[in-house]
Amino acid sequence: MITTCLSFGYRLPFAFVAFGGSPTHWWTKFLKKGFYHCFLILGNGREWYIIDPVMHFTDFIVVKTHYIENFFIQKGYRLIRTTPLLPQKISFFFRPCTCVETVRRFLGIQHPFLWTPYQLFCYLTKKKENNP
Repeated sequence: MITTCLSFGYRLPFAFVAFGGSPTHWWTKFLKKGFYHCFLILGNGREWYIIDPVMHFTDFIVVKTHYIENFFIQKGYRLIRTTPLLPQKISFFFRPCTCVETVRRFLGIQHPFLWTPYQLFCYLTKKKENNP
């Protein structure tokens, strides 16, 4: 059973998904321009945790600032603000370990057909429009 909080902590209330990057591998020619990579920024407004899954490792960075959103926008990333949720059901799909899969798991998204950063962007944009 999944619990919503532990006796010594809490779930982070804010999340940004950053989209951008540059084409670095041969298969990125199949991805939409400007949507080559995605990563997650979790935080509480003062402390931010950047989870950046790259090809051979996942980078984890802690940043203490109030201006995290402006920093990444100035670097050319598109940000979507969202809320991490606990998934309603347990589902099992065999999926490769990609940046999209890592972000999906942290956010609790159970949609099985999100494979590319652009598909994740469209999903989060539509979700945001439906729940303002």
